[in-house]
Amino acid sequence: MESKGRGRAIGIVKITLFLIIFCAAVNCVYSQVTDSLSLCLLQTSCTACLEASSRCAWCSDWEYTNTSIGKPRCSTAKSLQDLGCPESAMQVAVTEKIEFSQNEEFRDVTAGKIPVQLRPQKVQLKLRPHSTQVLNLQFRPAKNYPIDLYYLMDLTWSMKDDKDTLVSLGGKLATTLGTFTDNYRVGFGSYADKPLMPYVFPGHEQNPCQSEHATCAPLYAFRHHMRLTGDIQEFVRKVNESSVTGNVDNLEGGLDGVVQAVVCADQVGWAHQARKLMLVATDGFLHFAGDGKLGGAVRRNDLQCHLNADGEYSMSTTYDYPSLAEVSRILLDHKVNVIFAVTQDRRSEYERIATILEEKARVATLAGNSSNILEIVERAYHDIVSKVVLRDNSTGPFALEYSSKCGNFSGPELKTSQCDGIKEGQIYDFKVSFSLGSCPQNKSLWRQKVVIQDALASEASQTEIEIELMCGCDCGKQDDTYCNQGVNECGLCKCDAGWSGETCDCRESTGDSINSQCINTGENVPCSNRGDCICGSCSCDPGYSGRFCQCSPCDKVNGTECGEMGTCDCGSCVCRPGWTGDTCQCPVGDALCIAPGSKEVCGGHGYCDCGQCRCNGTAPDGFFYRGTFCESSAGAGGSGLCDLYEPCVNATVEAPSDAVNLCRTNVTVYKTEQVSKVDIASDHYCFVRTYTSDSSVCTIPYVYEFNKDNTVTLSIGEKICRTPLPAAVVPGVAFFLVVLLGIIALLIWKCCTALKDKREYARFEEEQKHTVYALEENPLFRPATTRFRVPSMIKED
Repeated sequence: MESKGRGRAIGIVKITLFLIIFCAAVNCVYSQVTDSLSLCLLQTSCTACLEASSRCAWCSDWEYTNTSIGKPRCSTAKSLQDLGCPESAMQVAVTEKIEFSQNEEFRDVTAGKIPVQLRPQKVQLKLRPHSTQVLNLQFRPAKNYPIDLYYLMDLTWSMKDDKDTLVSLGGKLATTLGTFTDNYRVGFGSYADKPLMPYVFPGHEQNPCQSEHATCAPLYAFRHHMRLTGDIQEFVRKVNESSVTGNVDNLEGGLDGVVQAVVCADQVGWAHQARKLMLVATDGFLHFAGDGKLGGAVRRNDLQCHLNADGEYSMSTTYDYPSLAEVSRILLDHKVNVIFAVTQDRRSEYERIATILEEKARVATLAGNSSNILEIVERAYHDIVSKVVLRDNSTGPFALEYSSKCGNFSGPELKTSQCDGIKEGQIYDFKVSFSLGSCPQNKSLWRQKVVIQDALASEASQTEIEIELMCGCDCGKQDDTYCNQGVNECGLCKCDAGWSGETCDCRESTGDSINSQCINTGENVPCSNRGDCICGSCSCDPGYSGRFCQCSPCDKVNGTECGEMGTCDCGSCVCRPGWTGDTCQCPVGDALCIAPGSKEVCGGHGYCDCGQCRCNGTAPDGFFYRGTFCESSAGAGGSGLCDLYEPCVNATVEAPSDAVNLCRTNVTVYKTEQVSKVDIASDHYCFVRTYTSDSSVCTIPYVYEFNKDNTVTLSIGEKICRTPLPAAVVPGVAFFLVVLLGIIALLIWKCCTALKDKREYARFEEEQKHTVYALEENPLFRPATTRFRVPSMIKED
């Protein structure tokens, strides 16, 4: 039974919660619909109407309305249809939506197929103004993802030992890359500096190492030695065949080499679906944009491929070094990850460079002879594949915001576009919010393609989003014959310069001369800002009137201006005789404040205000009077009008023939009715008490109610009589009860005492039966002598 009761209670709680949530939801929907309707009614053009809310619609039919009639052109579709707008002329706001045009399943690297790491791949999104759409993206790292590793080496004189080390590590490089994936390729290029003075001494261009009393290759900016290939032995051979060169300063042209190795995709052989890594090994610093002007390379770097037949950068003496911002942009566009392997004394400089290049660059410490190059490759690769970074090419006018739990399903959702600690085979969810404020004026921005991609993977790992902004209003071809000097735009005339009016038929000599005819004396806005000035005349908004729309509507009572007791005259009520007040709602005089049958206004305890009593008197008990006519108080416990109606009630019951005279006054007649039951809790409850010849006491209860015609109705209950007892009966009964209670108490005491004595005697007899005494001894006797026995043997010391 207890479990059933508990289950019933839980069920009641669930039903109550459901009803509360349901009512809240209904109220929320109703509020949204009401707000949307109000927002629609404020719009004055088709474009503004459809952009205001998805519930708004615009009627472009010319015959539907004009500014003088007042039908709204912008409202909900149903409202416009009810107002007579043809369905063919109704422009309805397009709702936002998201559709997936390509959503292939995740796919690892297989022969002849591009791996799929992001879902969906292609999306069509329609976005309304002042709204937000959320796109759910999923990322799963593909297994056996291809790797393209391009080794870009500084081959100036100080790096000659590092080249030999790389040759010796060639075989181990294949083993290291094989632990990552079966699909790997390597390429090789080198850089030094621009063959210009002051980067090389004059006359040393062919042998820059003369100052070191050695012979080396001529100076070059960048040389591409080997296309990306899976042949490691070919890679070792090309590295071994390369020659070192030299320059004067301790700054190198590494950025020229990075740019050419990235943008010359056909020569280098970058794969579209591979993860691209570029390892830059150096022990020197870098030249930046502006340094090339010292040698005469004054033209800004065009970031184009300029490799000749020998694989050398042929325009190094013409173009300046690229800036870090330009390098960052091409790395992001081509999705190439750069690893700067530098000596310890150069690390801080390159860390600052990597910060500017953001997630596309990393820095590792290179050993003196490049012996740890394999460890650098391994650490950098694991750092790249254990992270996902989503980037987009959006430039506005909408805003994108990313959020994800990064695989921690029980954790909070973070505002981030990147996750660390990525595990192979696990799916990671991202939410991308597209938010649009107002529509841009530039219509070319209404259709855009946004690409969201994994910045650390290949170009194949991306999602394309076709975004269409639901802006503007296309009503099609309209009939312009209605507009004399203008064009018809969705049912409204757009007038040519110098013309105005609803149909553009009002010629404006000057803008001020037309509007001045609609401005009232003492004001500075046309039509009191309550209407439109059309060709010198005011067309007032609904409810306003007057030549200048200066007259406001009068206040309404019960839905009628001036409460049907007056007329509205330019915002003020003119009352009929006998009525007064701002809306003619108050009768003149105090007749409505005098209780039927009384002569005092509000019973003498208040004053009459607009036909109603305002009580301000204080009763003897200290409480204020209350009631329709201030006839009662809380302390009195009844009404002061009871005495007034008592003769009528008594006569109605006891002497009906006299009721005709006693139930009327000079101004009113009391209405009486017999009822079976009277509400004793009513504030208007009264009673009449009478006495009969046989000493009986009779009570006649009744309730009075005031009617709208200033009369009173007395609802009289049934007469109740009772005969009081003689005065000596009560004391006699009380004395008898006291004596009776005393006798009963004595009897109870006597019974308890007898029972106790009986139990004590029975216990005494029982003890006597179990006790045996010698015949010659008195059990109560105690002898006067005491006997002691001396031991027979005493042990002596």
